[in-house]
Amino acid sequence: MVKKIVALTVVLSFLLIMSPSAFAENKNAASKLGRGFANAATGWIEAPKQIYLVSKERDPFTGLVYGSAKGLCYAILRTVGGTYDASTFFLPPYDKTLLEPEFVFEGWN
Repeated sequence: MVKKIVALTVVLSFLLIMSPSAFAENKNAASKLGRGFANAATGWIEAPKQIYLVSKERDPFTGLVYGSAKGLCYAILRTVGGTYDASTFFLPPYDKTLLEPEFVFEGWN
């Protein structure tokens, strides 16, 4: 009996997360959960991103030194913010993100 309840809970949770409304423009708990998992898993990409952006804005040496430090800080913030979003996905607000841009793959220009 307990196994059936656990299996049903897992299936219903999966359906909720993968529902089409999760990919709609309006934000909901599933989109917050997805954003949290994505940011927690890809937070480390902030380090090379910031090296690239600072090098492009200033010079390669500054990008390597200052961009590395900035990237490390941003990586920690994005990973912690993603973990926070994923662990509090059921609590509103769903459209507020801790960091801008919302995902690490945005804002490379």
